[in-house]
Amino acid sequence: MNKRKIILGILVNNIVGESPFLAEHGISILIKILGEDKEEIHLLDCGKSDSTLLHNIEAYGIDPSQLLFQTIILSHGHYDHTGGMKGLLENMSQTVPIIGHPDIFISRITYVDGFRSISCPFTQSEIRQAGGELLLTRDPVTINDFLMTTGEIPRRNKFEINPFFRKICNDQWVTDEVDDDLSLIIHVNKESFFLLCGCCHAGLINTLERVKELTGKEKCYGIMGGLHLVGASRERIDFTINELQKWNPEVIIPLHCSGREAMCALKNYFPKRTKLFSCGDSFSLPIE
Repeated sequence: MNKRKIILGILVNNIVGESPFLAEHGISILIKILGEDKEEIHLLDCGKSDSTLLHNIEAYGIDPSQLLFQTIILSHGHYDHTGGMKGLLENMSQTVPIIGHPDIFISRITYVDGFRSISCPFTQSEIRQAGGELLLTRDPVTINDFLMTTGEIPRRNKFEINPFFRKICNDQWVTDEVDDDLSLIIHVNKESFFLLCGCCHAGLINTLERVKELTGKEKCYGIMGGLHLVGASRERIDFTINELQKWNPEVIIPLHCSGREAMCALKNYFPKRTKLFSCGDSFSLPIE
């Protein structure tokens, strides 16, 4: 009998129900690996603010000072995924490996609804001083037998790229395709995987194709996270859904930046498989 499983707990999300949890524009997912003789805890992203993240960790029934994260994985360097990082580290008693892309700390802006900064609010030095041990690489990182990152994701399907971001390169503002965007792969069994996305700026289909390239697996058990379809055209939403039908996931949990229209469309096309979760909700994933 398989006694191993992974619990995915939503610590930060844009949506909250009637509960002790707080919502904000951001995402953070707790990853708890339960085995017969050990337990590991990892974290994907840190939300927008440490106040919300720490509040929700306690609401989840965890004392932040007692957390023993094996790793913190950063999906990319936007403020709504990194803003709670420094405060979280300062509340922990040990150094924590932080996995991400080398571009996480660059300066960035968006010009949707006016120009504004969307950079990570901290420097590398501040994160190191707070207790973060940075592992920044463009390559995939194998964390353990069950978890690995995608590393940088090739943008073969340009239809999925958002054109409204800028970054500083050689002292000039240039188009930012968010090259640092990565997702987390959970190996469910020999044939299938589960995909955890922070924002999926690389595009969901590009990301799924990257996972297939890295693992050789063609079965997607499920998807959870931000799909960055907010404000997407109906054409792009339909394209994503049509391609997703080929992958035939058993469960889809759109969060954060997935967008109301896309979430409704996913619920319409996959009515039993699409779960609309809030802060504090969790999903149990059996692993082999």
